[in-house]
Amino acid sequence: MRPTLFSLGPLEFHAYTFMLALAFLAAVLLIVRKNYTLEKPFDITPMGGLWVYVGALIGARLYWIVQYDSLLHAYRAVFFWQGGLVFYGGLIGGVLGGIVYVKLKGQPVIPLADLSAPYIALGQAIGRIGCFFNGCCWGHSTTLPWGIHFPKASWGAYGQQLEDGLIKPGMPESLPVHPVQLYSAAGLILIFLFLRFAYNRNHAPGTIILLYMGIYGTLRFITEFFRGDSAQSVFGLTVSQAIALGMVVVSLAAWGILKKAARGSNPENNEINLDRQEKTLEE
Repeated sequence: MRPTLFSLGPLEFHAYTFMLALAFLAAVLLIVRKNYTLEKPFDITPMGGLWVYVGALIGARLYWIVQYDSLLHAYRAVFFWQGGLVFYGGLIGGVLGGIVYVKLKGQPVIPLADLSAPYIALGQAIGRIGCFFNGCCWGHSTTLPWGIHFPKASWGAYGQQLEDGLIKPGMPESLPVHPVQLYSAAGLILIFLFLRFAYNRNHAPGTIILLYMGIYGTLRFITEFFRGDSAQSVFGLTVSQAIALGMVVVSLAAWGILKKAARGSNPENNEINLDRQEKTLEE
């Protein structure tokens, strides 16, 4: 745990904030760089990242307020510097901010979503490392050899175990817990590499973003079983698991529709269907 990543004189750079900014910066610059390598680049600039960044911060803050506070305090979403951020809210807000920017530029949404998907996963991986340094999004206790201890100063794992009576006041550190932040980061790096490979191959519009939704939804559903800070349950699942499951279902349904549409638009398939219809008429 290292909440303060480094200091420059009186200035302190907090790990989570620094890694979050690094995640957005890396994702935006890599998306723009990849765009310039395309045969027909889209008309986008790093300015789009600002739209996504602000939308993500407000969305993440609003989600936290709705889930942990009260909808009556929704106006506080613009005070994102007060802390309390949730990834799914950030994802939704960032997507909406990105769509507004893309529409203002008169560019196609789905192809740009495909272009962005691998780097969204990479940005998430960097953000999860920030969670690890900050001590948030911790895992539940484990006896596995790679379990990690959080110090007494930790408001997360240590505080929860103290509240649950698992440790006594004054103990120097928490019981070992799953490094679930690193589980997520490793999984997201693999998703990034796979999506980048898939994007460089021939693919129908919408394929890459659907792959992201399905694979990330599966990863999040699994890693939630190791989380120690999960919010209230929904039909036996955590809130994040329910959303993740919804992402998987939507991606699979959309994938089926996409494949069906592709088959229907294939001239060879149309010719086969016409031949079959002609034979049926002759008979």
